[in-house]
Amino acid sequence: MFILCFVLVPPLFAQYGGATASITRDQQLSFVAPTWSGETGLFTTITGDTLRRGDLSFGIYYQDWRLLAGPAPDFVPPSRRSYKDMSYALTRLSLSAGFGLTDRWEVSGMVPFDKLTGKGGDRAGFINGWLYQGRFSDSGVGNVHLATKFGFTAVDSSSKLAMSVFTDLPTGDKNSGISSGNANYGVGLHWTAGVATLAGTYAVIGKRDATHSNIPPAGTTPIDLPNELRVDAGLNVPVHFWRTTNWISEANAIFYNGGDRKPKAPINLVTGFRHWFGTSGWALNAAARWNAAKFSKDHGDCRVTELADCGLGGLVGLTFAPLHLARLAPPPPPAPAPVPMPPPPPPAPIAPPEAPPVTPPRVPTEIRTDEIHFEPGSARLTNIAKAILDDVALRMKQEPTSTAIVIGYTDNREATGPNSDLDRRRAEAVRDYLVSRHGIDPSRITVEGRDAREPVGDNNTAEGRLKNRRVVIRLMLP
Repeated sequence: MFILCFVLVPPLFAQYGGATASITRDQQLSFVAPTWSGETGLFTTITGDTLRRGDLSFGIYYQDWRLLAGPAPDFVPPSRRSYKDMSYALTRLSLSAGFGLTDRWEVSGMVPFDKLTGKGGDRAGFINGWLYQGRFSDSGVGNVHLATKFGFTAVDSSSKLAMSVFTDLPTGDKNSGISSGNANYGVGLHWTAGVATLAGTYAVIGKRDATHSNIPPAGTTPIDLPNELRVDAGLNVPVHFWRTTNWISEANAIFYNGGDRKPKAPINLVTGFRHWFGTSGWALNAAARWNAAKFSKDHGDCRVTELADCGLGGLVGLTFAPLHLARLAPPPPPAPAPVPMPPPPPPAPIAPPEAPPVTPPRVPTEIRTDEIHFEPGSARLTNIAKAILDDVALRMKQEPTSTAIVIGYTDNREATGPNSDLDRRRAEAVRDYLVSRHGIDPSRITVEGRDAREPVGDNNTAEGRLKNRRVVIRLMLP
């Protein structure tokens, strides 16, 4: 069932992982996951990190250890072999959950299912104060582990310090090495800075009561169990070429203090990886474990085909914890530059402005019209004509933007022969007078001739012909 979950769940949740190309190394270092015991940390090493407020974590691990039992030379049958402490395997399937009460305070719980196996032959030893001899196998639910951890530093601090308190409730089988039948408790201190973590935990184990002891005579002999000083060191290194993957290495040692049957201290060296599926919070855990202390004391049967006798074990696990990428500070810009302002919101649509009214072109205004007359066949100005033109010149000076249109005419008897241009010469005579006499700019005066085409009098009478021998001066304002 665990293998099926291990194979199917990660691909199911990986589709929610999102893009990982933009995840930085610092963000990858901030990723958290539960240890096999439930507290936030590496595989075994509890770090200074804590779950955030309202966060829920989950973990399921399958793992094994190669260990040495407590000494029992007085229970070994006579043999040619020299005495050695009995080795055994601890296999554990654990299920854990954690919850963040605040951003720096979490609680967690773990339930283990343990199996103890040994093929000691003529050897004997104590596991949790229970005497085992020869070949054996025990399995069952172990002690429920309850823990709480409080962080002393800010959640975004580069260096984190936390303290944990825990207890193991006696829920396991009391008449076996799975449980001693008594609760134990302890306290730990955990420091994390960058990729490194150091942790120390002290556990008070207590004793196995005589009523749950199998030391002959059974039911009469209690046994004091040694307390445990657990020292852990770990490295959590982001793998730059495999996004959302951290390479984790640990050294886990347990030093025993007091007790009647104190086993040799195990020193487990662990290395493996934790790979998060995108940014979903789900992670795959896998590592190899080597008990260097056991190997140094008992490796006579170590073979390629018998790696268990070499002190080798391992773990696999599936974990979940929220990642909180949005709370991480963005990386600094490569060079000082002003922060670009956000684009302004699109303007609200407005109605196009009404087209301005079409202004008709300005029509020049005629401010006065004057008329002078000429002798038959002549373009010479009379004194009366000059007096009229003097008045026209005065008005043109008063209106410097004004212009004059000068139109020359003839009667019907003049517009023939040598006088065919008499109409224009009469108009030019007016212009020349205004220019030479009064200094009017010639560009302000337009002349034209219209001969006898527009008579104003009867050309059959002398009086009518006099009226037609004329020049009309029209003074205009633009």
